[in-house]
Amino acid sequence: MKQQIPTHADPISRIVAFYHKGLLLFGCTIHSEAANLIILLADGEQIKLSISRIILFSTDKYPPQVDIILAFTSSAAGVSLPPLVIPEHGLSIREIAELNEITSDVQLFALLLHLKNSPHKYLQKHDLFYARSAESEAEYRQKVAKQASRQSFLEDSIKLLQAPGKQPDQALLAQLLRELRAILQGEKIEDLQRALKAHFPGQNPAEMRALLGDTLPIKDPPLLESGLPIAFPDDPGDEAMPEPTLPKSDVEAFCIDDEDSRDFDDAISITANDDGFVLGIHVSNLAAWLSPESTLFADAEERVSSMYLASGVVPMLAPQFSEQIFSLKQNEDKAVLSLYASFSKDAQLKHSILKSETIRISRNYSYKEVDRARQQDYWQPFFRIADKLRDQRDTESKAEDRRFIYNLVAGTQKITIKAVDMQSPARRMIEELMILYNRSLANYAIRHQIPMLFRNINRFYDADKDLQNSTAYLDTRAGFHPGIGAEAYLHSTSPIRRFVDLVNQLQINSHLNQELLPLDEDALQKLIPSIERRILQIRETVQRSDRYWLLRYIEENLMHSPLEGNLKAAGNGKYRVELLPWAKQIWLALDAPPGGDNFNFVIYEIDWSKLILKADLIG
Repeated sequence: MKQQIPTHADPISRIVAFYHKGLLLFGCTIHSEAANLIILLADGEQIKLSISRIILFSTDKYPPQVDIILAFTSSAAGVSLPPLVIPEHGLSIREIAELNEITSDVQLFALLLHLKNSPHKYLQKHDLFYARSAESEAEYRQKVAKQASRQSFLEDSIKLLQAPGKQPDQALLAQLLRELRAILQGEKIEDLQRALKAHFPGQNPAEMRALLGDTLPIKDPPLLESGLPIAFPDDPGDEAMPEPTLPKSDVEAFCIDDEDSRDFDDAISITANDDGFVLGIHVSNLAAWLSPESTLFADAEERVSSMYLASGVVPMLAPQFSEQIFSLKQNEDKAVLSLYASFSKDAQLKHSILKSETIRISRNYSYKEVDRARQQDYWQPFFRIADKLRDQRDTESKAEDRRFIYNLVAGTQKITIKAVDMQSPARRMIEELMILYNRSLANYAIRHQIPMLFRNINRFYDADKDLQNSTAYLDTRAGFHPGIGAEAYLHSTSPIRRFVDLVNQLQINSHLNQELLPLDEDALQKLIPSIERRILQIRETVQRSDRYWLLRYIEENLMHSPLEGNLKAAGNGKYRVELLPWAKQIWLALDAPPGGDNFNFVIYEIDWSKLILKADLIG
């Protein structure tokens, strides 16, 4: 608001109001210099201001003395004004004074103080003031309370980062971590970013989240920098989760998984009868516990999937749920969504049914244990059924995949590489049974017109590689899945580890219980973009993490040692190479191009800023 003075008016020896360094001050003008005024303040200081910055001039003149300014200020602050009349179209401060019969300078300046100190009652736009309605006043108070809460959050966040060892308020910690993660993913949160820059220059949000415990026991820089959630600062254990009441199965089941698995989400069983066998595939039934309105469902929706890294596992759900309540642990009764498939004695599938029930888990086996025992009579039906199912699937190619994959494991003392046999009999048997489960639920959903998240495949020709390629995508309409050889396919066997599986299980479970479906087709379609974005982020993070730990492994074990690689791509003097025998890709900087696709080299330096290996060709 600017108060214009008539050209004939003398601006000297006037009490004036103006803003200086964010404060509304009173002073007395001493003299003018062109378009500027020299003003005496109440503390005796003199300042030069443009005349355009003056909000209000007094009508009368006053001696430019400190005690006069102090007395005037005190008098204006002590004036009690009657209720003001301000029409809807708004008035300037002079017009308000005239309408409300405010005549003296002290009252006029008191009016200015009153209007400025009561922003909840009066709204200022440019040079006009408006009286707020009751609704506008309530909105303003909410805004001020929100701003105060935000300022308190920023101050408490700085204190928390300055003393991270103290027991933090969990709500504060959770919000701060959410915002640090968002910043790392490119979101602008300007007030927090300014505060962090002012108090912690040179530190980035990735370091801060690690400081606050949002990290794995073995720190993983690419994971920290990704902004993906790691720790679970909120305590979802307070959520009311009554034990589901389900019918008890007559059979017992067991799990088969990796030796180091801690979250078992599927189990199997088999029962012989006169006609053949009844194979049971039992998946942890989170849908018996959760609804889309639950905190745990929101956690799963945010994280989308568990992550398995060299540095450790980042679960989709907090460990007390993923490893305890929902995990199919041996010697415990667990809620499951069961598929019972009847097979003839020659392993032909006849029919199947779905049941929501409770089952006893008798044992948690590892793949290696089952591989060693596979020749025993008990295991033979499982393998015959799996082999028959695989032979009958209409897959486009029966070519064998790579037998071994090599996983990096970052220990506290050293980094190792663990070979995983992807073609072990037990692993392939479980894979086939899980495919049966997923296909069966997809077909069930189509028959009963249940909206689901189907996993479809888009085929296309890759001109660069001169071959047919494919991408997987989610859709609410089923499409042929050539890799599986199924007219419809979906994921539903890992609801502890994958959000899509949880959603599909919720839909099927609700239909079985003759309940209203929790999500219609439109709601499912709205979920797909955020799920696919998060899956892409997870995939990229896992790749960056794997690359980081591979370079760390090379640094510890393979520097200046002869290595073998297969050339995959080249550009700008850099070469993308598949490191043999582990089939992991690295970037090499070489002084000369390799002589062929397969070549030998020695690494002599690692550029950690670019994650590039400098190497010499040998041989």
